[in-house]
Amino acid sequence: MEVNKNITTEQKSMNDIITEIEKDFFIGRKHEIEVFQQFIQSDNPYEKVLSIYGTGGIGKTYLLSKYSSIAEENGVLFLKLDSEDFPHTPSGFAEYLLTLLELKTSNVTYHNQNNLQNCFENLEDLAIERRIIIAIDTYEKMDDLDRWFRQLFVRHADSSIFFILAGRQALKGEWKESPAWRRITKQLELKDFSLAQTSSYLSHYGIKNKHHIKSLWQFTEGHPLTLSLAAITDEKPEIDPADQLTENIPQILMELTRRWLLEVKSENLHNLVEAAAILHHFDQQSLSSILNREVSLSKFHELTSLSFIKPTRSDWAMHDLIRDAIRVELKHRNPERFKALSERSAAFYYHKTISTRSRHDIAQFFYHLGDEFIQSAFFQDSIDTTMYFEQVESYNFHEVTDFFEYKKGNVSTSDVQFYNRGTNNSYHFHASLQHNQKELELMNAEYIEKMGKHVARILKNEYGETLGLSILVPINENTLPHLTKEPVSRAFFSRLTESEKKEFAVPEDRNAGWFIRMLDYVDSSNTEARSFSLYNLFPLLLSGGKIIVSTPLPFFQHLLKNFGFQEVPDALHYDYGENYPSSTYILDVSGPKLAVYLKQFTSKDSVSNQIEMITSTFAFTDREVDIVKLILDEKSNAEIASQLYIAEVTVKKHITRILSKAEARNRTQLIKRIMEII
Repeated sequence: MEVNKNITTEQKSMNDIITEIEKDFFIGRKHEIEVFQQFIQSDNPYEKVLSIYGTGGIGKTYLLSKYSSIAEENGVLFLKLDSEDFPHTPSGFAEYLLTLLELKTSNVTYHNQNNLQNCFENLEDLAIERRIIIAIDTYEKMDDLDRWFRQLFVRHADSSIFFILAGRQALKGEWKESPAWRRITKQLELKDFSLAQTSSYLSHYGIKNKHHIKSLWQFTEGHPLTLSLAAITDEKPEIDPADQLTENIPQILMELTRRWLLEVKSENLHNLVEAAAILHHFDQQSLSSILNREVSLSKFHELTSLSFIKPTRSDWAMHDLIRDAIRVELKHRNPERFKALSERSAAFYYHKTISTRSRHDIAQFFYHLGDEFIQSAFFQDSIDTTMYFEQVESYNFHEVTDFFEYKKGNVSTSDVQFYNRGTNNSYHFHASLQHNQKELELMNAEYIEKMGKHVARILKNEYGETLGLSILVPINENTLPHLTKEPVSRAFFSRLTESEKKEFAVPEDRNAGWFIRMLDYVDSSNTEARSFSLYNLFPLLLSGGKIIVSTPLPFFQHLLKNFGFQEVPDALHYDYGENYPSSTYILDVSGPKLAVYLKQFTSKDSVSNQIEMITSTFAFTDREVDIVKLILDEKSNAEIASQLYIAEVTVKKHITRILSKAEARNRTQLIKRIMEII
């Protein structure tokens, strides 16, 4: 609302002053404002109800205030109610609405003792001269009055009266199920601020530093309320902004948790929400597993009906900002419960991965191990799920050529930050200009033709635009000779013994493993594309072979070590230049080794507890336990005999009894049985 410039501050009402400040702080929402302007100007008789919805703190109340200002500028009477301000009865609603009419107009008439009838008659009188909008905030709490409001109030309202309903959830029930109500109702979801909108918003707090603005945006994901709380950290100018934010993260997230969980009505549901926050994605089975009790279908439906829970392709997920807030609050308040739920989550996905060999399950296993670096690099919350990989074949090979041509003409330094909200830490990926120039000398379209077009995949967005290129070389009899000669890979493959070469030289229809040669991007700063590409490497862990990587970049070296890769002795090279020593790393997940590999990351039981569990399950003797431990370490019969100072024939007899007790036909089955138990 425009304020008369001739009126002094003393002459202004408190409402005028507050409206001015709100108007000054209002930014963005261009689309939402355009929708509202069309709504109040439209002559379409079927546009009567506008529903705006979004998570707590997304800015619904601010938007309603902006709508009120626009309405008054257009001569529209705007009546704004909050469902928490009146009794949820027809008379309570009518009485509150009449009070608003008295404040907004000077000609309210009481014809009789029936407030509801007085309300309708006054609205009808006012609607003769102007349009009226009745806006109800916090509509999600109107469940007990929803049917009456829809069927008796809205249905019988004058044609010049329009309605805006703002709440945490989209309208459901008859609003959505009835073709008639669905036709006259428009649903509008409020989204978080973009980086540009965040920058504009923070300028009101005097925050102008681009790096600080981006840090705040990453931390808040543009969520307006979180931005407002985080911006307060600038009240101490003598402290570095990043340090201030880190110091205030627990308080900010705990305040958000308190506000968001207002819609959680029971202790039982609250415990369920905490468990769901620990899980990256969840379903009824995973929740039951980590809570050590069956979650009923009714309780699960109650959970998934919360405004901050959304369905995914195969399960459910919590809004990531809310999830992180709840996790930080729980870890701060009850660290033992946080640890227990986290460990059970990792154990659940460990057993699922062994059973299903699913990419989703092994990815979730690594997420729930709690490695902050892995979570930050592989599980960016803002990943665009419409991205996909397209296999390179003859018909699209020209796109590979175009990619390399573009990169050569636009080579630059690569700098990317992978952000972790829970700790406010960022992991910096850096590749120098010299490194990137050398990579383009070593890698080109000819390399892909030599190895076979199937080694390359093009990363694309939903519009089919190229975002990046992935080159993963399967190791077999066709690729092995090239890997032995090509830069970067030759440091490892040229040093193989004849027996090792035979192990890798399998027929083309099989793979002995993979050599991860390159992941590159059109926009080197595209964090989402990088994270999506890394996430899509998880299937390699299920490939049943050896995975080999060679890189001079500290970011990837750190990541590989966190995944349990071993540095290969005598495979260091300088193919990227004398200033870029490149180590080679290997991970062996062939045969039964996957279970052993995954188990090393879990902390569910100590080694002594695991051995005790194996012994009690299969009734192994002490000597048989000694042999089983060596079998798990992949020792041969001869090595076991030497280490235990017994004859090899004795080892064979012990192993025969061990296999019989475990009901296993061979070592592979034995290891699988044991890993399923521990």
